[in-house]
Amino acid sequence: MREAKTPFWGAVSQARSARMRDHAGFCDIADYGFLSDCRSAALVSSDGQVDWLCWPRFDSPSIFAAILDPDRGGSWRIAPAGLRFSSSRRYLPHTNVLETTFRCATGTVIVTDWLHTGARQALCRLVSCVEGHVRMISVCDPRPGYGQTVPSWGSRLGWLVCDAHDGQMLVLDGQSSASEQFELRAGEQRAFSLCLGRPGPSDITDSLHRAITYWSEWASGLRLPDYASELVERSALTLKGLQYKPTGAIVAAATTSLPEDVGGERNWDYRYSWLRDASWTLHALRQVHRHEEAGSYLDWLKAIVMRHGALHLQIMYGIGGEADLEELTLDHLRGWRDSRPVRIGNGAAGQRQLDVYGELADAIWLHRCASRRPLGPHRARLLAWCADQAAASWRLPDEGIWEVRGGARHFTYSKVMCWVALDRAIRAARKDRISWFDVGRYKRERDAIRAEVERRGWSEAKRAFVQAYGSDALDASALLLAQVGFLRPDDPRFASTVAAIERELTRGGLVDRYRIGDAADDGLSGEEGTFSICALWLCQALVSLGEIDRAREVFERVTSCASDLGLLSEELTPDGLQLGNFPQAFSHISLIVAAFALDQALKRRGALTEATSA
Repeated sequence: MREAKTPFWGAVSQARSARMRDHAGFCDIADYGFLSDCRSAALVSSDGQVDWLCWPRFDSPSIFAAILDPDRGGSWRIAPAGLRFSSSRRYLPHTNVLETTFRCATGTVIVTDWLHTGARQALCRLVSCVEGHVRMISVCDPRPGYGQTVPSWGSRLGWLVCDAHDGQMLVLDGQSSASEQFELRAGEQRAFSLCLGRPGPSDITDSLHRAITYWSEWASGLRLPDYASELVERSALTLKGLQYKPTGAIVAAATTSLPEDVGGERNWDYRYSWLRDASWTLHALRQVHRHEEAGSYLDWLKAIVMRHGALHLQIMYGIGGEADLEELTLDHLRGWRDSRPVRIGNGAAGQRQLDVYGELADAIWLHRCASRRPLGPHRARLLAWCADQAAASWRLPDEGIWEVRGGARHFTYSKVMCWVALDRAIRAARKDRISWFDVGRYKRERDAIRAEVERRGWSEAKRAFVQAYGSDALDASALLLAQVGFLRPDDPRFASTVAAIERELTRGGLVDRYRIGDAADDGLSGEEGTFSICALWLCQALVSLGEIDRAREVFERVTSCASDLGLLSEELTPDGLQLGNFPQAFSHISLIVAAFALDQALKRRGALTEATSA
């Protein structure tokens, strides 16, 4: 097993003060650690409180939701009782098992948290005193159904039991009442578990060893770059933790309604799987040599096509393939730092987003490139469907990659990704000699898209490809034009587009997806943070332009904002505070891709330097 190293972005175990929450009881988003059993997720703050847990799936109603409402949401706190303390934390090497160390005047304890990786679903917590003696408190206060239920605990056969939702029960083991104090001395331990539907693991130590083995064995097969290897490993483990094992779907994030602007309305439910994510997800997984997860994801897509039919594919689905993602508001929850509304479901599922055809086609093509075998008939049909839909629909307006709610427009990136869908189908037909693809039509439409984008998507005033036809607003998605092959990196238009985006969309060394205002009206009020993925796109664009030092500066600006555990949300304020749902798959996907691009560029430069010196 590889030795654990101290990440370059800062020490994993930095002591935190006893006051980790604001006056209303909220933590910073970056204060949470992420736990997963590849079916559901929990978030644990550095003061030992579980503030988010959904069972039995990522997108199920919450059991704990104090992250959205400290009073009504529910939580489970294990921490020193009535004592001032500091805490530090780390993941056990190469795992998603979290270890938090509490230090107080009388002694030191370690709380180890994990989600059980066996058949049952259990949140497990092991408290170990390693020095002196410490009086601890455990308060388990579940509020099932997004805080709409305050269950009563009862005792059955020595376990505490209460109702969850959908007729299921919660079983608490390790304490005799919902709130209990206990004292541990050096060398002593106490184990706790909360389980859905039945008692938790009978042997908590065995459960811990199983979890460590599960994650470390998976991580042992990763290919990591020399540059930023710890961050890449953490990102890969996070992506694995966001994949719903029963189907292969990958959720965009573990949470709902963490805001893009504190106090604003840009709060969305990201616990679903976007088809758009396929291309970048598979690219990142290929980089770290994890092909099984990529295959599972494509099999999930295949199952959706079988269920709903290719002609009716949406841009996102529930992780079980559900099409109905009705968007509702939970008005009884105050939202993180009073950011309302809290939403469940996602109305964007019904939008037209033409770029999806290109991302899905690119995902299939990337998977084909990683295989020695030709495309199977099912994936070939899905690729052909992407190309056919792109050919038929690219002239239509859409809501675009950012899912705007201000009306459909002719977004440049959407047109480019339709070009990608046709291009990848042409390549696959050539590579695998697929005679029944309508290659002649695909070439005609691909050429027509290029001609129109070069004519209508380019602004002479900005010297850049712009967000939409007839607008001079810039959009960070144009940073991908070379990455997807629409432009060559040495095309002067690409360099000038990158320069324009740096000039107009950069704040504090980070990158906005676009500037909110009349020129880029997205139908919503308020502001938003910079997008981590956009800054990492800029990093990749700069690498392709040969600007290695500047690319590295951008990469390290983003990663300096990662939490002490190496986790990223969707967005960052210009001064580096995390905003948006957490942890965000797209942020970690783009981190992996950017790190590999930088690693290869740095090695090429080193080899060139050595050759010149010789």
